[in-house]
Amino acid sequence: MRIGYGMRDQILTEILSRRNAVKHIAEACGITPAAVSQWSRVPRWHVETVAALVSVKAEDIRPDLYPAGVE
Repeated sequence: MRIGYGMRDQILTEILSRRNAVKHIAEACGITPAAVSQWSRVPRWHVETVAALVSVKAEDIRPDLYPAGVE
């Protein structure tokens, strides 16, 4: 949940706290680790990549992009 400007989503905080996660996400997304570190939430164009990489459902990472009950 976002609390305010500059706050990081809790799920993203949990993902990035994993060992070498920033490096692996950056490599998979074709961006720098510094860019990943600046995220407050996973950008919509990287959600599927991050979800597959860390074995988390895309809708858990960005529930705003995947409304409940919509297939």
